[in-house]
Amino acid sequence: MLSSLLFATTVLFGSSFATTVTKPFRDRIALKLTDGADLIVHNAKVFTAAECAPSNVTGFAVKDGVFVAVTRNDTELELFMSNQTTVIDMDGASVVPGLFDTHIHHIGGGKMLLRQVEFSSALSLDEVLKAIDTYASNLTEGAWVTGGSWGSSLIPQLSTVEARYRLDNVSHGHPVFLADDTHHNAWANTAALEAAGIPLSGGDNLSPNIVLDPVTGEVTGFLIEEATGPVSAAQVAAEPDTLEDLKEYSLRAWAMLHSFGVTSIQDAAVSAPSLDAMVSLDKEGKLKGWISTCLTLSGSMAGSMDEAEFDTHARDVNRDRVRTDFTKLVLDGVPPTKTGAFLTPYLPSENNETSPNYGLVYNTTAELVDTLRRYRDHGRHTKIHCTGDWSVQVAMDAFEALRKEGSQQTYHIAHGQFVTPQDRMRMQALDVVAEVSPFLWFPGIIPQSIAAVLPDDVAAHMQPNRDLLDLGVLVAGGSDWAVSADPNPWEGIGGLVTRQDPTGRFPGTLWAEQAVSVEEGLRIFTINGAKAARLDDVVGSIEVGKAANFVVPDRDPFVVSAEELGSTKVLRTYVAGELVYSSE
Repeated sequence: MLSSLLFATTVLFGSSFATTVTKPFRDRIALKLTDGADLIVHNAKVFTAAECAPSNVTGFAVKDGVFVAVTRNDTELELFMSNQTTVIDMDGASVVPGLFDTHIHHIGGGKMLLRQVEFSSALSLDEVLKAIDTYASNLTEGAWVTGGSWGSSLIPQLSTVEARYRLDNVSHGHPVFLADDTHHNAWANTAALEAAGIPLSGGDNLSPNIVLDPVTGEVTGFLIEEATGPVSAAQVAAEPDTLEDLKEYSLRAWAMLHSFGVTSIQDAAVSAPSLDAMVSLDKEGKLKGWISTCLTLSGSMAGSMDEAEFDTHARDVNRDRVRTDFTKLVLDGVPPTKTGAFLTPYLPSENNETSPNYGLVYNTTAELVDTLRRYRDHGRHTKIHCTGDWSVQVAMDAFEALRKEGSQQTYHIAHGQFVTPQDRMRMQALDVVAEVSPFLWFPGIIPQSIAAVLPDDVAAHMQPNRDLLDLGVLVAGGSDWAVSADPNPWEGIGGLVTRQDPTGRFPGTLWAEQAVSVEEGLRIFTINGAKAARLDDVVGSIEVGKAANFVVPDRDPFVVSAEELGSTKVLRTYVAGELVYSSE
């Protein structure tokens, strides 16, 4: 007990839990406090996620947004007291580090919440149409209907012109452009297709990724990968986002992230305008979290920067809370539309494919090596989107070539649902991060859609997280929101531990042998994410000298059943010692 704290502001936080993690601070504190700590938390059960951390950490002190003491002896915290110190008695409740989402598109997520139609990927086509009907009926004239995400399981139904006509009938005269649950593909109505200049009658000159009705040859409105580009460009031209819009989207996203305990992110594809919005918020003191940005260079992704913008932002923008030292590349598509690149061919389609379909790798190894050299010369690290084992193999070949040249850059395989045993070992040998996202390690719509197009022995072996950890690979978790439905990391952690759907909507398990422990799951979404983003000197664990980002969950993750872990709610979230979310 802190018996001598007579002049402190004391906050009693009711709960009834027990203990865990770090070293008495006396040997590690190098800070001279003349006016006491700003905040002391004691009588807690603290999981620090620190390396080589002893058990039974019960409290910590915070000064100027930084942990200045972490201890398993609460009486030591008395040294940090003043009459200005706020003291929180946790009454035995659990505290964990602020969570880290290593793959997210947070501005897009905020926009989805504020300006777009949002519906579950589990909806039937009839239910999707009903949602569009309701949403479109309330829009002003000329406004676009954008958002999503419809499930990949609807692909067969959307591959007919009849589906486009049905969408037209509920659009109330508005252009409609809806993303699927991978955000690599989309469904557009007639008005949106016309705005993009896509001829409705079809024809041989169209991209093969503009899906045509198998009977009439007309454009269905189902667009795959790059075929979405013209419609997306038409929508952006009609409704451009201002800097203030982008800042509003970011703030809304952070409000949701804080409610889940997320205090740091790696935004996986950042354009120049989005980066400007993040920097503006940081300068205004409104950014309550840390962002590692993955910048996109011309030709690699939609919304990419040109060479001059890239150079300017890479060189000049880097800030404490907004980092610009990563880039993003996309090496393949996604399995449900057979654009993910695999070493084993997809199952034949009903349209009698005459040759095996392995998907497509967008770059040769030589091309990828050249690009990675250029990024290295910019001082950038790289995240590469790979959903199939063939694309992973090509990326690993390129990483190996760069390592042989002496490259010390950080490289991520993003998503990496399918990785051969040989490449799992290479990831460890070449020090490549397994950035696992979204939460596809348990049954759901996308795993079902993947199972429909791949041989059983391939589809059943998604996300080899246990193998990767056992090999010593750094595994870091991400939500891929707003591609995914929400950025709740607790569902991801629960699914990592059980390989079951934590929401209970989809029965069964997915490759149960790849389950991880509770501690491993928490590390994947805390310190591992910070290491992957090269922010582990600042965030990711509760340690002296790091930003005081911490979370109070409503249950002890080490005591509740594994099945309850995914239902965890956050009671309080702190960023740099500041309360940024409270459920009360």
